[in-house]
Amino acid sequence: MEDKFLNIKETSQFLKLHISTINRLIEAAEIPSYKVRKRRLFDREELVEWVKSHRDRKPMQRVKKERRSRLA
Repeated sequence: MEDKFLNIKETSQFLKLHISTINRLIEAAEIPSYKVRKRRLFDREELVEWVKSHRDRKPMQRVKKERRSRLA
């Protein structure tokens, strides 16, 4: 049976995104997550719903735009 909650590494593997991208999404409050003490946890079902609701990839485009502006 799969765990209901994933840590950041498992979330990165599940979504096929780099951990730094996950961190940027957390900072931008773009991805559902929970902070339990010092750990960041993600509900697998909420992640599936989040992906389905973001099919147009606008949030990722916004993250990439913010990254480019920080580097400039």
